[in-house]
Amino acid sequence: MLDKRYQVFISTSGAEMQPERMVLAQTLVGMGFFSWGLEQRTPLSTAFARRQIDDCDYVVVLLGSSYGEQSVSGVGYMHLEYIYAVTKQKPIIVFMHDEPAAREAVLHDDKPELRDKFQEFRKLLQNEVDQVFTYRSLRDLEMAVRFNLPQMLERYPVLGWVRPQNTQVLQDEIDQLKNKLEQLETESGKREVDPFLSLPKVSMHEFFSFEYRMHAYQDGNFKELKIQKKMTWAQLLSVLGSTFVHPTPEEFFSKRMNEYLNETGLQDARMDMPRAHAVARAQVNIRALHSIKMQMRQNEWIIQSGRDDRQRMLWQVTPKAQKLMESNLLDNDRVFQFKTQY
Repeated sequence: MLDKRYQVFISTSGAEMQPERMVLAQTLVGMGFFSWGLEQRTPLSTAFARRQIDDCDYVVVLLGSSYGEQSVSGVGYMHLEYIYAVTKQKPIIVFMHDEPAAREAVLHDDKPELRDKFQEFRKLLQNEVDQVFTYRSLRDLEMAVRFNLPQMLERYPVLGWVRPQNTQVLQDEIDQLKNKLEQLETESGKREVDPFLSLPKVSMHEFFSFEYRMHAYQDGNFKELKIQKKMTWAQLLSVLGSTFVHPTPEEFFSKRMNEYLNETGLQDARMDMPRAHAVARAQVNIRALHSIKMQMRQNEWIIQSGRDDRQRMLWQVTPKAQKLMESNLLDNDRVFQFKTQY
């Protein structure tokens, strides 16, 4: 096996996050990562931070209870680094304190407008980033990093760094994998029916039962709930279809479903917590999501449509599904539509 290393850019609000930054950096080093980042920012350091982000494999945003120093534009340096990482399509993982208000007063912004910006930025990360994890203590943070960073490597594989003497071995491995991929795609195209598509077709108003998890908030506390939910296939097509009108990466199946569950999950949460006032962090069961995707393919509602420049598999709704979405057949089960971009 090749001795690979990955470069991680750490973005934090500033000096008040020094204990968390040290734990994060030490944990990353122990796991074989290189960590970068700037603790003190100035207008002159912005260009250097961007070069580091350009060269890194992953970006970690570490959020405590402060928005941090602001640039001359009024936008925080941490916020600017996040925006730049998004524009560069860097895989992003966020570790944020679960209860910022409980942290010491000295760790908060002094000005009300900065506290408002912090809350807005926190909500932005929760809504935009797939991989968001919370912690309460430094030990929690270490464990969250150890558990979730390896999953990032599987979900968002990158080339990484290898010792110079191993580069030819790596290139040979890449060439072999490319050849195998081309062979598999060719064989798949020759088959009239893929083996995993031996599912029976379903009707629009049949129900599909699945499980998902979410955080529900009540009386200042939160509880992780495990929910059993039923939706018709008409509802599922209505939820997912608009996201895949154009070729879209496969990861947006989970992103889109989780958005929908976050938006509609409060009613589900109140079955268990009657006074719940908000929900977040909804995550659909991965096996259920796979079944949904395969069933939609079997029903000829969605097809593969190649790969993008990051070699992510792209999916797109079929003309058949498009006609169903444009007709009134889904009207009785119409659900709120989000606009998802990538």
